[in-house]
Amino acid sequence: MIKSHWLFFVVKGVKKELSVEEIINNPKRGRKLIIVDGEVTPNTIKDIIQKGWTTFWKNRVEINQLIDYYCGKQNQNYKGSTADFYGKGIENQTTINYANSTVRTIVGYTYSQGAQITQRKGKHLEDIEKLIDIMGYENSETVDHEAGTMASICGMSYLGLFPTAELYSDYMPDYPIVPMFLDPRTTFTICSPELGNPTKLSVSYYVSEEQKKTVFYAYTDTERYVLECNGTNTFSKNNARIVDYDINPIGLNPIVLVKNNQFMLGDFELAMDISDALNLLASDSISDVENVIKSLLVIINAEITGEEAEKARKNRILQLIGQTGVDVDAKFIYQQLDALGIQNLREYLEEAYKTVVGIPDRKTRSGGGGDTGDAVKLRDGWADIEIVARIKEQYFKIAKKKQLGVAIKVLKLLNQVSEEFKLEDIDIKLPRNKHDNIQSKAQSFSTLMSTGEIAPEDALSMADMTNDITGVVDRGKKYKEEKQKQEKKTETNNNDVNASKGDNKVTNSEDDTNVAQEV
Repeated sequence: MIKSHWLFFVVKGVKKELSVEEIINNPKRGRKLIIVDGEVTPNTIKDIIQKGWTTFWKNRVEINQLIDYYCGKQNQNYKGSTADFYGKGIENQTTINYANSTVRTIVGYTYSQGAQITQRKGKHLEDIEKLIDIMGYENSETVDHEAGTMASICGMSYLGLFPTAELYSDYMPDYPIVPMFLDPRTTFTICSPELGNPTKLSVSYYVSEEQKKTVFYAYTDTERYVLECNGTNTFSKNNARIVDYDINPIGLNPIVLVKNNQFMLGDFELAMDISDALNLLASDSISDVENVIKSLLVIINAEITGEEAEKARKNRILQLIGQTGVDVDAKFIYQQLDALGIQNLREYLEEAYKTVVGIPDRKTRSGGGGDTGDAVKLRDGWADIEIVARIKEQYFKIAKKKQLGVAIKVLKLLNQVSEEFKLEDIDIKLPRNKHDNIQSKAQSFSTLMSTGEIAPEDALSMADMTNDITGVVDRGKKYKEEKQKQEKKTETNNNDVNASKGDNKVTNSEDDTNVAQEV
C-alpha cells in the first residue's frame, strides 16, 4: 500500500488532505478529465502541469487499483473466521478472477484484428496502401490491442505516433513513423475548458532511478518541451525546470487520449462488488468443506487416553468402553452450509455479473423451440457484447483517426504521400467475426441483389457480411473485369482453333478432289 503520497483538494476555500488509503476506501467510479484554463507558453507550462497534476495523480491511484484487481489482487473484506479448537481459524481466501476473464473476452471480441484502414471515397489508393504498409510493419495491430486492453481495465489509455530517431539524421528510413501505446500511469492530457474540451497539452514522463529525477515530455500542436524535476513520480513547479524547447514540426499533438466510454469506466468496474461477493462465496464454501474435515469429535459417556486417541487417528478406528448400563456414543460437531442455497446464490450472482458487464453466458440454454441464428445470440448474450463492442468502437475510432492524422501529416512532410491525400479519404474499421450464420447472410444478400434496385454496398451492409464494404465491392469489380477478360480471351482462342480446323478441312477436301481427277 502506498502511504507516502497525499492529494490536496480545495473545497469551499478549505484545503483538505486526502490520502491514497482514503481514495481506495472511498472509490469514485470512472476517471476524471483534466481541465485547466490558460494558454500554454514557456512561462506558463509549469503552472498548467501543476494544476493538472492533482487530478492526474488521483486517476493514477484508481488506475493502479484497477490493474491490481485485474491481476488478481482483489479485496474480499473478510470479517472474522471460523474458529476451531485446534488453536487457529479456518479462513480461506479464494479469488476467481472474473475481471481478467471479462477483459480478455471483450477485448478479444472487439480488437481481435486491430483497427483496419480502408478506402472511403475510392481515391488515393496508392497513398492508402503506403499508409497501411507502414502501420502494419510497425505492428499497429498490437499497439491497438494494448491500448484497448488498458482502456478496458481502467477506462482510459493513450495512443502516440512519433517520427523515428533516424529522421533527425541524414538517413531516410523506409518506415519513418512509429505508432506506440502509452501507459496512462505515466501519461496524461490536459484539456481546455472551452466548448468541446479540446486537448491543449499532452504530457508523458519517465523516472530515472539512478539520477533521482523525473523527465517530462510535453507537446502542444505547435510546441515541444522537455522538463526535469528532482524526485521520482513527482512534479512541483518550484522544482521543475525546462531543459529543452522547440517548435513542433508536425503541427499536431502526437499523443491522443483513448476513452473506453463516456465516463471512462473500466469494463468490469461497475461489477466489482458482485465479483467480491462471488469470491467471498467461493472462499466460504471451501472453508465449509475444511470445517467439516476438521470438525470436533465428541465422545459421550466414555473416556479415552491420549494414546488411544492417537491410535484412533492413525487406524481410523475408535473403540469406546463405558460404564455398564450407560449409552456410549461418539459424533462429530459441525455446521454445514446449505449446498442448494449456495448454488442458487452463486448462479444468481454470476448471471448478474455477466448482465452488468455484457458478456455471453457459457451455459447451453435451450429456448425450447430449436433456436438458431439470431435467436441464439439474443438468448446467450452475444447481442450484449456486440453492443459493448460498438460503444467502445466509436470512442476508439476518435482516437485512431487523430493518430492517423498525425501519420499522414508526417508522411506529407517527407513527400511519401501526395499533398491531396487527406484523413477523410480513409475509414477505420474494427473487424469482428462476420462468418457465423454465413449461409443465412448469403441468402439475404442474394435476395437483395435480385431485386435490381439495391447497390452492392447497401446489400452487403444490410446482410452484415463484412466491415470492409468498399474494399469488397472494389475487389469484386476487379474480379469481374479480369474474369470477363479471361472469358473473352478463351473465347477468342477457341474461335481461332475452330477456324484453323475449318481451313484444314477445306485444304484436305481440295487435295482429295485433285487426286481423284488425276486417277
